Amino acid sequence: MQLLIKDSCNKLDIYRQNISSLHTRVKILNIPSLTGLFQNTKYRTILISAALFLTFDVGVLLPNVIISSRLKSKALSINLAGRQRMLSQRMTKAILQMQVAQDAKTSIIPSQKELILAYQLFDDTLRGFEIGKTVTGSDGKPVFLAAITTEKGKALIQQAQQIWQPYKSKIQGILAAGEAVSPAKLKVAVAYAVEHNLLLLDLMNQLTTEQQAVADQEASVLQIIQFTGLVLALINFLILLSHSLKKLKDSDEQIEKAHAQIVALNESLKDENLRMRAELEVTKRLQQMILPKEQELAEITDLDIASYMQPVTEVGGDYYDVIHQNGQVKIGIGDVTGHGLESGVLMIMVQTAVRALQENNVTEPKQFLDTLNRTIYHNVQRMKSHRNLTLSLLDYQDGRLRVSGQHEEMIIVRANGELERIDTIDLGFPIGLEKNIIPFVAHTDVNLFPGDVVVLYTDGITEAADINGVQYGLERLCTVVSNHRNASAKEIREAVINDLEQYIGEQEVFDDITLLIFKQK
Repeated sequence: MQLLIKDSCNKLDIYRQNISSLHTRVKILNIPSLTGLFQNTKYRTILISAALFLTFDVGVLLPNVIISSRLKSKALSINLAGRQRMLSQRMTKAILQMQVAQDAKTSIIPSQKELILAYQLFDDTLRGFEIGKTVTGSDGKPVFLAAITTEKGKALIQQAQQIWQPYKSKIQGILAAGEAVSPAKLKVAVAYAVEHNLLLLDLMNQLTTEQQAVADQEASVLQIIQFTGLVLALINFLILLSHSLKKLKDSDEQIEKAHAQIVALNESLKDENLRMRAELEVTKRLQQMILPKEQELAEITDLDIASYMQPVTEVGGDYYDVIHQNGQVKIGIGDVTGHGLESGVLMIMVQTAVRALQENNVTEPKQFLDTLNRTIYHNVQRMKSHRNLTLSLLDYQDGRLRVSGQHEEMIIVRANGELERIDTIDLGFPIGLEKNIIPFVAHTDVNLFPGDVVVLYTDGITEAADINGVQYGLERLCTVVSNHRNASAKEIREAVINDLEQYIGEQEVFDDITLLIFKQK
């Protein structure tokens, strides 16, 4: 079996080397140093195309950003110029309403408030068109209004200011007087508003049209820049595509050769996988063959025994055995580190060694575990492996158990429901890890009475997790066994496994699961 492992490992190393060598050979592109890239015709076209792409991006994106920013500013100007028309109408309406309220001898305050809002917005915005400043936008938030720069626009603003300044003075006069404004002043303001309102509206209409024309012109320029950039980018793309297709065509033969080599290697690996699967299947069958059979367990008259083993891979690393000889029963349970073929082989070694020692009437715990450990230790060293295992051995006779060796806690549920947990951490040392374990080996004795249940298990049960990553745990295992202590060993086993499967659900199991139940008759 050791030769089997070494042969498989050596062949796997050879295939890894072949894959690494092939990986090197199938590199199609071998990038040279940066200093020699341009001199290499292989990359010259790519570098030129990349440089052109960068130039096009900068040449198109930069004007696009600048013009887009100006268009945004023009959109704001158009919007606020339109608002000026509305404000002019609101001021005229407010002044007329003040006159009506005064004639009707009602309060003019509401109309004055409306006039104040419209007047301040109109004046502030008109000043913004003239010099450029922060004004109140349509949404009530401050925005920067750029000054009008075209000659026609400046002339329109100047004309509007000539009309607005006298208008502004009259509005300030009637607002300063409050409710005590004289009918004469109000009449003068009304007359001026009625006379010049249409002129202001017309000037703001012309300003809106002027700003729209400027925006349309800049949008046309932007479209030309974008179209030119698109055409140049398309030409550059076609050049790069042509170059790339040529390079791809040149590399087809190399790819086909590499593909053929990969196919051949895959076929070889497939054959090797089939061989290894066959070897794993043989080891799996060997493990199953050497496990204690139900009829053997039934021959032990003093104990009702049930077992369960589920490897996580084809070959498991868990160990358990029940040996019945000359009225004595030796029960063993262990867990080899890792999974797979190597762990499975070590498990078979342990089973064989335990049975050999038992056949030779080696019964003293220290001597038994020391001899077993030295045998496994030397084999592990020859295999150049790092495997080891936890192992507990139980010697049973006439209702008395002697427990030795280090493994998981042993559970005892008494017939009256009392729970005992035997910690084995101080009863031994991992097998195969150190040459001499005699100083660590000890034993403890336990008396069993009719109806008492003993549970042995591997950590694949207690460390199995649900969908939230919470482990099954020793407490839950103890609870399930305690609740079913009056049942048979097989029924207790089924109760534990069913509860474990429901707890795990659809979660993947990552470790071998072994459970051994025996009950004192």
